[in-house]
Amino acid sequence: MRFKTVLVEEYGVQVYQHPEMDELRRIQCLCLNCSFMYHCKIAQKGYKLCKEYNVAYAMTRCPNWRKKELI
Repeated sequence: MRFKTVLVEEYGVQVYQHPEMDELRRIQCLCLNCSFMYHCKIAQKGYKLCKEYNVAYAMTRCPNWRKKELI
C-alpha cells in the first residue's frame, strides 16, 4: 500500500507530511478530542515530544480519555 507524502514547511522547518493522515489526525486523535487534555501528563509529554522533534501523531489508545463536551 502506498501513500502520498509531501515536503512542507511547519514552524520554520521542512518536514514530510502525509496530508490525508494529517487531516484525519485532527479529527480522530483522542488527545485533541479529550476534555482532560490540558491536565494530562501523557498529553503534556506527547506535546513536548512533538514540539522538540517537529512531528505529529494521533493518540489512538488512552486510559485517561474523557469525552469533550460540545458547547
